[in-house]
Amino acid sequence: MFSVRIQTRPISLATAHDQAHDRCGAEVRFVGKVRNDARGAALECLVLEHFPGVTESEIERIVGLARQRWSLQKASVVHRVGRIAVGEDIVVVETASAHRRDAYEANVFIMDYLKTEAPFWKQECFADGRAHWVEARASDQRAAQRWLAEGRQGAEPTVASAQRRRIGALILAGGEGSRMGYLNKGLQALHGRPLAQHVADGLRPHVDFLAISANHDLAAYESLGATVIADDPAFGVRGPLAGILSALGRFPPGLDAIMVAPCDAPLLPADLVPRLAAALFAPDGPPAVVAATASQTHYSIFMCRPGMLISLIPRMREPSDFSLRGWLRACGCATLQFDDEQAFANVNDLPALQALRA
Repeated sequence: MFSVRIQTRPISLATAHDQAHDRCGAEVRFVGKVRNDARGAALECLVLEHFPGVTESEIERIVGLARQRWSLQKASVVHRVGRIAVGEDIVVVETASAHRRDAYEANVFIMDYLKTEAPFWKQECFADGRAHWVEARASDQRAAQRWLAEGRQGAEPTVASAQRRRIGALILAGGEGSRMGYLNKGLQALHGRPLAQHVADGLRPHVDFLAISANHDLAAYESLGATVIADDPAFGVRGPLAGILSALGRFPPGLDAIMVAPCDAPLLPADLVPRLAAALFAPDGPPAVVAATASQTHYSIFMCRPGMLISLIPRMREPSDFSLRGWLRACGCATLQFDDEQAFANVNDLPALQALRA
């Protein structure tokens, strides 16, 4: 039995008997609870947020990693979201195997990765009315990283390693175009096609879903054959981060990565997506990989795991650095060097566009 479930209702610890149970020599159950870890005032509850579909997909990936490392008859995860009071269960992880070591180690592995890679965001609410978002702990990161060093011989780095990875792409076209005289940059023509179409045509052979973040001329962007997503008004004027977060709920479930590129980079290299994916899914791959050339790092051109995007929730709600650069650096992104500077030419104003037209 292999399953993942996210729910708002309390978790039932009742265990159903099945045939797989008869073949198990060992079963391990971990139950995580809300504890009163007081910081000057009593903790009242936790509030957990997630992205439906994205969260389940990431946890399924983690369970898949465990199944590759150990011989398991069962691996199930039940995780609560919403408001959870002190003393209530947050998560239950159950593993079973013919051998106790496999059942135990797989359970610890799944929990270590849930703490660091599953896309949940946790807010602590105290009895005195204070509340704050919880940052990832260095100790949790170290716990997950040790599995990379202790990986068994021949174990694959990701559940999707033996198959084509599913990638979604988002083209950023939601800006005001102030440096282009307030024209809609993505719709300006280059060699008979809009700039955004050049970008879309370059990405489309490598991705399973394509969307455009835009706030004006939506019908014109829809004619390019992509899903068009406007910024959620709740985020205000937050630049490309608002576009990315607004789009997250529109991506289909089961994606392994999200590719982001601006609408004004029409010459992107043909191997951009495959090379970024190879770096992202390396055994010690970072949470995001940003394209770079000798002259600069191109923070608007990157690939990341879907779960990383949930870190945008608290960033958009509180005074913060709303730049792509600030967010990606805070998430621990890596850079990948490309040799062709011209391939990353940014058509940010009319002189640059006229130069490419010449």
